[in-house]
Amino acid sequence: MLNEQAIVHALRASRVVPLGVAHPHGPLGLEQLAACVARVQSADAVPLSVSLRRETRGVLERLARTAEQPTSRPLTAADVAAAIVEEYVATLSPP
Repeated sequence: MLNEQAIVHALRASRVVPLGVAHPHGPLGLEQLAACVARVQSADAVPLSVSLRRETRGVLERLARTAEQPTSRPLTAADVAAAIVEEYVATLSPP
């Protein structure tokens, strides 16, 4: 089993947050974990409005449809754009 530091390194995580999911290995464990992570992420999110070209938004919408998982909430173009920006900014900042 991996220790916490190995998991942080493997996921390139910038922080560790205890999720407090009682039974993450049960039949609904993955859904509970996903919902808890979504709550943590949305609590840290700060809305930002940006204007994009129509073509760019179309690409983001196609990526969102392609990346959707049947058990997750539907992704939006904004979700994809936020993930791209967060990933890029993480490469600029020292850990």
